[in-house]
Amino acid sequence: MLKLAVIFEGSPFDRKGLFNAVHNRVKGLMASGICKVDVYCIHSRDNSFTRKIRHTPEAPAVRQLTIDDVRYHLLWYRFSILDYFTLEKLHFRPLLFRRFLSSKIRTLAGYDAILAHSFTGGLFAYEAFLRFGTPYYVTWHGSDIHTHPWRVPVIREDTGKIMDFATCNFFVSKALMEQSSSISAGSAKKVLYNGVSDDFVKYPPEERIAVRSRYGLAEDDKVVAYVGNLSAVKNVRVLPELFAEVAARYGRPLRFWIVGDGKQRSVVESGMHKNFPDSSTSVSFLGNCPPEEMPSIMNCIDVLVLPSLNEGLGMVCAEALRCGANVVGSDVGGIAEVIGRENVVPLGDGFVERIASRIVEMLTGDIVQQLPSDISWSRTAARELEIISGG
Repeated sequence: MLKLAVIFEGSPFDRKGLFNAVHNRVKGLMASGICKVDVYCIHSRDNSFTRKIRHTPEAPAVRQLTIDDVRYHLLWYRFSILDYFTLEKLHFRPLLFRRFLSSKIRTLAGYDAILAHSFTGGLFAYEAFLRFGTPYYVTWHGSDIHTHPWRVPVIREDTGKIMDFATCNFFVSKALMEQSSSISAGSAKKVLYNGVSDDFVKYPPEERIAVRSRYGLAEDDKVVAYVGNLSAVKNVRVLPELFAEVAARYGRPLRFWIVGDGKQRSVVESGMHKNFPDSSTSVSFLGNCPPEEMPSIMNCIDVLVLPSLNEGLGMVCAEALRCGANVVGSDVGGIAEVIGRENVVPLGDGFVERIASRIVEMLTGDIVQQLPSDISWSRTAARELEIISGG
């Protein structure tokens, strides 16, 4: 039986994005029955000052916890303002984090292979390769390729080094793999799509009506929504203009939902208040919702929009499709690989008008979107194990 270590940076106390992707990948590996998997989660420990400036919640100081039969071993490090300044402002490698890495690397000794996720996990896997000769595989999820390496030169240099020495690099979309060529052209690469949790499923009609009623929706209400982080890379500043264009073109009452939170929230809220002074149109900010609530929310949505400036794959698109919603998005990253080329719009002139037009077509027509069969945790886990085993 293969003895595997999975390592990544994330938070089991705020389960979304990368954490959910790794969690479901591990569940798929464990279900295979041919490997033993130990999972290591790197987590920063903030004091009251750094929590305030980074807007991070207080996390319980536990060494282990179990979620869905997956045991997480937490590797805590003290977030350092000095390291942040050294990396972001001076563009030098952080000294204190490197010391933390050296103090914890023995944790990864004795495994047949290491499966790392994103940059921080990759750093640990690369160091374990140098010290113990353990082969490692890195999955790259999005901003670790298309954004962070281009903001700080040393991150780009280290990302290239991690990729070059990996036995194989996995990418969550073809588009992301193509983008990686400007960081490392000669390393081993393959596409491994993320999957969708089995919790995301289209409810039967009776249950769907009951859930919509619970969220204050009438049976014939139409909901257009954005779900995700309210950050600049998600292009959320365009939402007030886009939703106003959709409302004008549709010509009937609509419900607009924004699910999530982030640094751009106040800007988006201000734009919504300006563009929707009429109370006949409902705009709701639902904020960060618990993971277990998301399938119900997705079953209330008629059309989901993802207008990102950059995107690895766009798992929120796959989740919405599984719940019966239509999805439209920007033509960046792997979004088109999930929702279809006919449902993406290039950024630039005419973006708002064209994407609004497609949303209205979805609201008024019977447009069927199918989730590609490759977007499956069982397929991904089987292919990952095949590659690790030399297939």
